[in-house]
Amino acid sequence: MIIVHILFWLFVFTVFYSYVGYGVLIILINKISFLKKLLPPPYNAKPSEYIAPEGEYYPYISLIISASGETKEIIQEKIKNTYDLIYPKDKLEVIFAIAFDTSSEADETINEYYNHFLATPGFKSPGIKDEELYAKFSYVENVKNVRSPEILEKIEQELEGVKVQSDEIKPGSKEALDKMFSTAEEELNIRITKDIERKGKISQVNRTVKIAKGEIIVFSDCNSMFNKESLINISRHFRNKQVGCVAGEKRVRQSDKSTSGEGEGLYWKYESLLKKLDSEIWTTVGAAGEIFAVRKELWGERIEENAIIEDFLISMRIAGDGYRVIYEPNAYAEEDPTTSLKDEYIRRRRIAAGGFQSIVWLKYLLNPFKFRVLTFQYVSHRVLRWAVVPFILPLILILNVIILSVNFSLLYFILLLGQLFVYFLATVGYFLEQKRIKIKIFYIPYLLMMMNWSAYVGLKRYLKGQQKVVWERAKR
Repeated sequence: MIIVHILFWLFVFTVFYSYVGYGVLIILINKISFLKKLLPPPYNAKPSEYIAPEGEYYPYISLIISASGETKEIIQEKIKNTYDLIYPKDKLEVIFAIAFDTSSEADETINEYYNHFLATPGFKSPGIKDEELYAKFSYVENVKNVRSPEILEKIEQELEGVKVQSDEIKPGSKEALDKMFSTAEEELNIRITKDIERKGKISQVNRTVKIAKGEIIVFSDCNSMFNKESLINISRHFRNKQVGCVAGEKRVRQSDKSTSGEGEGLYWKYESLLKKLDSEIWTTVGAAGEIFAVRKELWGERIEENAIIEDFLISMRIAGDGYRVIYEPNAYAEEDPTTSLKDEYIRRRRIAAGGFQSIVWLKYLLNPFKFRVLTFQYVSHRVLRWAVVPFILPLILILNVIILSVNFSLLYFILLLGQLFVYFLATVGYFLEQKRIKIKIFYIPYLLMMMNWSAYVGLKRYLKGQQKVVWERAKR
């Protein structure tokens, strides 16, 4: 029974350390210099060397925006958001890397893309799903006129859930769009690259990086909107040659239409705190794909086309090469939350599958004798949470029952009741979620259990090769 007791408390400590203890520890490390000295940089750490004074470094930036299936309204909003960014326009190029688009040439200007897609009242070169929708609404008019503006408007309502004003319906809208895109074409270097071979997002991003002209590559998703100062705040860190990657902050907007928004936002606030503390010690452990930047020279042929969470992989490989990944909270990307926890679960199981893939591919980082502080941060922040905690939670419950069955103890009885109470709250939270009712005391335990359950499903999908590399876009 001694071994059972030891395992029980070891598992309890691991869970506590992963969720709470690591955050407390890195706060102490950042405040106590003696503790920081116990965690030396990796063996291959690059020296700190500044190449320009503060406020005088504006490297040429290529902003690569990944898009896959976004509506034209979202793309228009992203272009406007990009146009509003504060950065020297002569040192910025913008490239939309559009996955799974075979509607025209592989590369084109924003005006060409605008003319054949964004300015039209409907979709150009529709795929199978679009053809099904055309057929669905063909009863409105004679079949010869199924692509009339009226039917296209109904299709857009079906796809987007809102009434979309076409040029025919709203006179003057085309003139406004023409002016916006003409201005963007003149003042911003915007290009479009398309995945005409239908190889997917990562293949398209790799191809786009190769043709990008910038020494710094900033990545973004089409539905993520940057704050105006984001590029300024990102670029200043690259004055130091020691910095290979800068991770911005992901922010989730609050929405009355979403049952997952509050929990998703709470999670990212905690993640942001850990990333900030990690960055102050040595390096942030992973970047969010919504907003991060790398030196182009460090990209190489880094991202395999079957990578599941490519943003995490590239940032950790850069860290493994001895560079720092800096966290910059004043460069942030806002996006809407997933509409429900079901959609959040789909996203989580993908991250879980990608987490196991990353642990296998980045196994060399588990060597504390070579990577030192990086190994400590990587294991504490990612490996434990992704690959250990979800699997020892049920073991804690089982061991608790075994201990009580042999010898009653008030302490172990209280611990058992505490676990059962959390599982009860999570179960109630599950049923409330089915009715789209959100009560915090039930919702947060359910969110935690859902995140841990997704690790089991993610592991299964990874081992069986069932996790798609293409985007499983959650509804937002």
